[in-house]
Amino acid sequence: MTSQRVRFIVLVVTLVVAGVVPRAWRLDTPGLTSDEAFSWRLTGYPTGEMLRRATLDVHPPLFYLVLGGWRRAFGDGVAALRGLSVAMGLLAIAIVFVLVQEAMRLDEKGGGGTDVAGRAAALAAAFTTVQATQVLQSRNARMYALGTVLAVLSAWILLRAMRAAPRRAGWWVLWGLAAAAAVATHYYLAFTIAAEAVWAAWPARTRPRWAHLRGLALGIGVAMAALAPWSGAFWRQARQVRAEYWIPPATPTVLREGLARWALGLDPGRAALPLALVVVASLVAAVLAGRAGRVFALLAAAPWVLGLALSEVAGRPLVLERYMLFAQPFLFCAWAVAIASVARPITRMAVGTALVLALVPGLVSIVATYPADPPALSAAARFLKRQAGAGDLVVVESPRALNKLRYYARQAGGERLDIRCALPERVPLSPHVSHVVSLAEGDSVPAEAVFASGPATIWLGHESTAPPAPAPAGWSITYARIFEGGEETRFALARYQRADNAP
Repeated sequence: MTSQRVRFIVLVVTLVVAGVVPRAWRLDTPGLTSDEAFSWRLTGYPTGEMLRRATLDVHPPLFYLVLGGWRRAFGDGVAALRGLSVAMGLLAIAIVFVLVQEAMRLDEKGGGGTDVAGRAAALAAAFTTVQATQVLQSRNARMYALGTVLAVLSAWILLRAMRAAPRRAGWWVLWGLAAAAAVATHYYLAFTIAAEAVWAAWPARTRPRWAHLRGLALGIGVAMAALAPWSGAFWRQARQVRAEYWIPPATPTVLREGLARWALGLDPGRAALPLALVVVASLVAAVLAGRAGRVFALLAAAPWVLGLALSEVAGRPLVLERYMLFAQPFLFCAWAVAIASVARPITRMAVGTALVLALVPGLVSIVATYPADPPALSAAARFLKRQAGAGDLVVVESPRALNKLRYYARQAGGERLDIRCALPERVPLSPHVSHVVSLAEGDSVPAEAVFASGPATIWLGHESTAPPAPAPAGWSITYARIFEGGEETRFALARYQRADNAP
């Protein structure tokens, strides 16, 4: 092993270790979001039932399958649930490094093992290590970190397949499997896969085009075959999204603010427009830097451009800022390649250092929000475990609140608690918004019939500081409290008892 390769390995390991701190610090104290609680609830069902329920949601199933296996191996504590995303976020740093090295082989001036390629790869990995959005989604028990890994992994496999001997079909099969895995994690990754396919099909004098087209066709065929069992569910979900999904329109203001946050991980404020223009200019600089820069600019821009185009065709907004997380590493790679193309070493160092420092305030801002105390729901769950008697009913206002309170009750050892949510006869929200698809039989009670449901003692809870609802005739409020927790969370809880059972 050469000394150069040893330096690169040490550098990658150093960056990954550095990335552990902001991703794992206080990992178990921020409250579980309703989406994270949905992930927990869905992966608690047997595999067949989990897949059936996933078809009623709007996301593909691979993340839930992977999280279910992770949960069986490591448990379902808060840190354990988020640990999968932490691991994926750290893995993304390493894959970005090797991806840039592979891409630098596209240019005559740089090979994958040169100092130039190594510096560019290290810089891209450093951006990935400290960028706030990458860190934040690496702490989220959702599919975004896994999807990011599959985005960069599929790009690396594609470039490696294009460099392999024309008859080496195995790389193309592997790319097809990676492409299928990416789309089966999040549908927005289809834009990344489409951009990769365009790059592979683009004519170039330096590669045997027809051999690569055959390989590309093989990879696409493998991907389509792997995704075929889910195709029926996909079309049902697509119809549901077109009819009901809630993504707001991508106005010029939303786009320029989103582009700026996409780059810096920080609210741009009044600087949104100039920052957005700088982001666009940086992609142009990458295009001018060579073929490595062009492939990264294509992969970075594709989800924005294709998302907007599909929104126009579908007549339904489909561009959501967090979905652009998957393209973010390609932006960092484009920056790194553009900087590596600068001739003067002092200029390269100055620009690279300035960009890293520009990302630090966003990282500092999110780390500063990590709470030292658990959420209010955690305290309320521990209280209910101690105070709720056998036969008591605990009612919350929504499936989202139900899943979170159920989770914290389980963590407190309160599995015996009878916790349900109050639903109107006709649920006003579509299933994917309200998480109705996660409910099991008996998890809900008609909102109009809560006090006619049988129990003599009912605890009503809601995530607000509003006073408890007046007791209906024949009932009295015998206890009321507002729990407080980290992140300024509040949970109001009141105990209602039938008049003849009140103390």
